[in-house]
Amino acid sequence: MKSDYQNHIIHRIRLLREERKYTQEKIASLIGISNGQMGNIESHKTSHKYTIAHIQQICKEFNVPIEQIFLEDDDFTKDIDIVSLLIDKIVKYEQS
Repeated sequence: MKSDYQNHIIHRIRLLREERKYTQEKIASLIGISNGQMGNIESHKTSHKYTIAHIQQICKEFNVPIEQIFLEDDDFTKDIDIVSLLIDKIVKYEQS
């Protein structure tokens, strides 16, 4: 099963997909996976998730910086290294 954090990231991508009126099938085609695998990614019941390369392709298609997927608005107000935080969150997504 996916972690809560992985589900959170997948949900954010799903919201972007829906806002832009993209179907699961269109995203599956864009990132080179089957429609079934795409459905499994968006399902909370399976362990399937996007790869970082998939997320990068989706961000390019939607013209959205990858930090918009992994960082929260309040992350930008903290006095921290934002690049390190972004990398930490990407690693958390991959390892969860």
